[in-house]
Amino acid sequence: MKKIIFALGLIGLCSAPATLACNEDCLRDKAEQASGTEFPGYLSWKYCDSIRNEFMTSSMKSLQTYADSRLDMNYRKSMRNIKDYLGQRKDWLSECDGYMQATNRGRVFNDDKTTNTIFTAMDEVNTELDSLLSGVTYAGQESDTAVASQKFQQLFTQVENHKNRLLLKGQMITSR
Repeated sequence: MKKIIFALGLIGLCSAPATLACNEDCLRDKAEQASGTEFPGYLSWKYCDSIRNEFMTSSMKSLQTYADSRLDMNYRKSMRNIKDYLGQRKDWLSECDGYMQATNRGRVFNDDKTTNTIFTAMDEVNTELDSLLSGVTYAGQESDTAVASQKFQQLFTQVENHKNRLLLKGQMITSR
């Protein structure tokens, strides 16, 4: 009798983690039911990780090249394009951030402070580019784009700091 009870207990114990575990699809369904909205089919943790990594590597490289060589009032079209490019990346990252929070995966840049800091830096760059496009100039600056350049550097610093923390933790692999 003790052996039967022990065997049933062992079976119950072994099967409990399998029945209690909830994978991404399960968490997604729960989040959709809780919020009453349906997430786009392409959203997944893997997709969001790839969007974040692409932003921290190739997008930052493109933005750095722009800030170093093309950030000039003579290139208003490219300024508008960069503003739209950065806005699009923020939209993608924000969508992923909302999805990851809803499915209890955390934040897109791991924690509240880092995510909010990077999003704020992105907004500040776009606000400054918007100001330049509308004709704002600054007295006492060596160039019209000095403030925008400063905002870009703040964004680059925040993203680089986050990337370095991930590298130190072994959570990010770069091919460069």
